[in-house]
Amino acid sequence: MSLPLLLLASYGMCFGLMNEKLSVLNRFLYGVPIMWDYTDDSNLFLRMFNCSYCTGFHTGWVVWLASSMGSHQSGVTVLADLFLFSFASSATCYMLDTLLQWLERP
Repeated sequence: MSLPLLLLASYGMCFGLMNEKLSVLNRFLYGVPIMWDYTDDSNLFLRMFNCSYCTGFHTGWVVWLASSMGSHQSGVTVLADLFLFSFASSATCYMLDTLLQWLERP
């Protein structure tokens, strides 16, 4: 798959996680929406969803793993590609999120 398409998929996942779009999935799976309190400062996992850079990093490695299943590479190359794509994803998610927030400003 091409790099721009993978980065766009990563941003799509990042946007969905940051904007509580998972409540639709929770309603489908469990019958009721489960709302997360993203303002809870005591929970590091939930605080991550306030930061597009952090969320973009984690969606980056998930997208990379999903796209590279079945490819045969050496261990060092796989880890290097994984981290490089994760950081590229985090930077892309941060830039796109900042740009879209600027465009949505009244």
